[in-house]
Amino acid sequence: MNSNVYFETKVGFAVDQLIPVFPAALILYLLFRFPEFTKHVAGLLKTSTGNVLCGFSLVTCAVVLNSVFSYSKVASLRAVLDEKRYEVATGCVENYSSETSPTNYRTEKFSIKNIEFELSNFTPSRYFTGDDHTNNFITNGRCMEISYIRDDGENKILKIVQQTGS
Repeated sequence: MNSNVYFETKVGFAVDQLIPVFPAALILYLLFRFPEFTKHVAGLLKTSTGNVLCGFSLVTCAVVLNSVFSYSKVASLRAVLDEKRYEVATGCVENYSSETSPTNYRTEKFSIKNIEFELSNFTPSRYFTGDDHTNNFITNGRCMEISYIRDDGENKILKIVQQTGS
C-alpha cells in the first residue's frame, strides 16, 4: 500500500497560549504602580480610577484564565499525539452524507468500519473540520486511514491518510 497524508493536525508549542498574559499583566502593573497613568486612563474613559483598576483587574483575570485553559488543552493534545494515545480506523468510507443549512454551514457524516465521524465548517477546531475539506475528498468508497480521539462524546479526526493501491 502507498499512503498519502491528506490532513494532519498541527499543534504548536503549548506555551504560546500564555503570551497574552504578559501584556495584560504589564498594563495592570502600570495601572497599580503609576497613579498618574491610572488617572490619565480614567480621564480618557471618563470614569473613576477605582473603576479602571477594577475593570482592568477583571480583564486580566479573564485573559489569564483563558490562557491557562488554552495551554492545558494544547498541552494535553500534544501529549496525545507524542505518546500516540489515539485510535486508528482503516477502511473505506461508508454512509457519507452532507447537509448544508440555510445559513451555508455544512455538516458531513460518514463511517469507516462502523466508526462514525461528523464534521462541520461551523466551529473552528484543532481537529479536522469542514473548512479543511473543500474538495470532495471524502466520498463513499474512498479508502483511508483515520487517526482520531474521543472528545466530548465525538470522534475527532487528527490525521487522514489516503490509501492507494501499489
